[in-house]
Amino acid sequence: MLVCGQVLSARREKVPHAQFVIAGDGSGERVLALEAGRSRRDYAASVSAGPCGAALCGRAPGGEQTVLVQTSYSLAPIGWVQSALTALDDAPNQREGAPGAWIRFDEQVAEGAKDLRPGDEIVVLTWLHLSPRDELSTHPQGDMSQPLTGVFSTCSPNRPNPIGLHRARIVARDGLRIEVDALEAIDGTPVVDVKPVIGPAA
Repeated sequence: MLVCGQVLSARREKVPHAQFVIAGDGSGERVLALEAGRSRRDYAASVSAGPCGAALCGRAPGGEQTVLVQTSYSLAPIGWVQSALTALDDAPNQREGAPGAWIRFDEQVAEGAKDLRPGDEIVVLTWLHLSPRDELSTHPQGDMSQPLTGVFSTCSPNRPNPIGLHRARIVARDGLRIEVDALEAIDGTPVVDVKPVIGPAA
């Protein structure tokens, strides 16, 4: 697995004569594994890296290629929802009747939140930590009369990566906390990002 600026581990694709693995750590590339009995100088390695080193390639002398694929990523919450909603059964769908709520930012990201002001329209990304992650099909809005639909065509919170997307308006600020007009996430839901709403192109 490759993470921006850090090498955690690497997986080698099995292709003919690809005897080495190359990974980048943000300051350059290094060989992580070589075929037994051969040295690094036996290989004429060329490396190409995608954004943040998400994919790296190396070439053996015969031109065969090994590709490293990042298979997992990590997220750290930037804050948490503070809400009167405490149970999943009470959470409304898509802001219908959603109460106001507060978002409390972690002190470590205070600088990133310093310019958020009342009146700003924002998009809040949450991690729906109580949602099942093994569902790929669902009846939209829990309506059993509707056919099973792939979750990527729905707004169901139950999905492989349960990211919530919420448009809201900031109505107040108190230190590291912002109050928004409506948010359907329950109390304690991790917040993974906040972005400004971008209007339609002119």
